[in-house]
Amino acid sequence: MKKRSLIFIIPAVILTGILCFAVINALCIYIPQEKAQQDYRDLKESLRVAANDDGGQGTASSGGTEPHGAATDGTAAHDAGSTAQHAAHSPGKQETVTEYDFARLSRFNPDYVGWLTADDTLIDYPVMKSAEDSPEYYLHRDFYGNDSVAGCLFIGEGCNSDSTSFVIYGHNMNNDSMFGALDAYYDYTYAEQHRDIRFYVNNEERIYRVFAAFQTKIYDDRDNVFKYYEAVGDLDQETYEQTVAHVRALSEPKLADAPAYPAQLLFLSTCSYHTDDGRFVVAAYRIQ
Repeated sequence: MKKRSLIFIIPAVILTGILCFAVINALCIYIPQEKAQQDYRDLKESLRVAANDDGGQGTASSGGTEPHGAATDGTAAHDAGSTAQHAAHSPGKQETVTEYDFARLSRFNPDYVGWLTADDTLIDYPVMKSAEDSPEYYLHRDFYGNDSVAGCLFIGEGCNSDSTSFVIYGHNMNNDSMFGALDAYYDYTYAEQHRDIRFYVNNEERIYRVFAAFQTKIYDDRDNVFKYYEAVGDLDQETYEQTVAHVRALSEPKLADAPAYPAQLLFLSTCSYHTDDGRFVVAAYRIQ
């Protein structure tokens, strides 16, 4: 009788152990990712300012405090020309406009470049640019330079936000944060319905239109193939047109339009697991 009981008990114990290990492992992944995502929500909320619809500037919202962890100097000023505007309607109440003073972030970290956002995704983050001798500094660091599993979105080496062509890197997170949902652009219908990406830089709203999305990889230096991460910086017209041709040829969604020189090119890049050192890239060009 005891032997028969052991036949059932031992497998049950093993399965329970496996299940507990899987749950703990999942939590170890999920919790830090969710914390990082919440930290970025809090960072954005700290920049929120309410303004009356009659054009008057209101006061900071309940979340309109200095960014957490940042030193304050008591002189935070709202620059209306540097913000994104989102209408908020409340029946029976005066309409207000909520604005985000993104430009203020440069006071707390000089590596801050701008704020990137894409509709219907979790992409709503600051973008950083570190020194050329340490281009991946923000790969595992947050806005304040603290260790972070999610890191920051950051501009790669050899380019900046004013280059003819530049790339922004971000992690492919399990919870779809950072660039975790970027591969949705591999679907033609989705790409066609989500063409525009906004990047708030230097007191202006830039709009980039998606024209391609493709899988690729990081190649060996000796490989004689198109490498999107090298097609950055200030390109001449010939190199620009070759880059656009290569990107369109690689793209899975065959979108109709394409950029013409010298419209600025933007690559959004994240890891992909279709091959070793795989990457998934969305390409867009500036329209405004």
